[in-house]
Amino acid sequence: MNKEFITQELESLIRSLDFIQEEQAFVKRKLSSFLENFVMNDFIIWAEDLQHQILNREAALRLLQNDILLLKKGVKASKSANNTVEAKLVTEYKKYKLQVVYLENEFIIWKSNVNDKFEATTS
Repeated sequence: MNKEFITQELESLIRSLDFIQEEQAFVKRKLSSFLENFVMNDFIIWAEDLQHQILNREAALRLLQNDILLLKKGVKASKSANNTVEAKLVTEYKKYKLQVVYLENEFIIWKSNVNDKFEATTS
């Protein structure tokens, strides 16, 4: 695979992870606002669980992002003929791409469920 293509793809993966982190920060702010306005015991329990989920997700995103950044450095530093990347690095790229796609899809479902809970609480 072309070195420049993989470098651009890795940048795209990093942007996807950044987006998820930003959206999770939005959910955290929304959660804080709800906690200030609605102090129901079952909601507090749910909020604590949600906060724990967010912290775990943030840790996973940071770890994956660090792995992708290391791969990006490796791709840039690799010596290649005809601007192609060695198979080992391509395999890592494909693995990380699958992980990011999984996280994106899982995040969409998770965020929808969280939003449904917020809506049910305020209705």
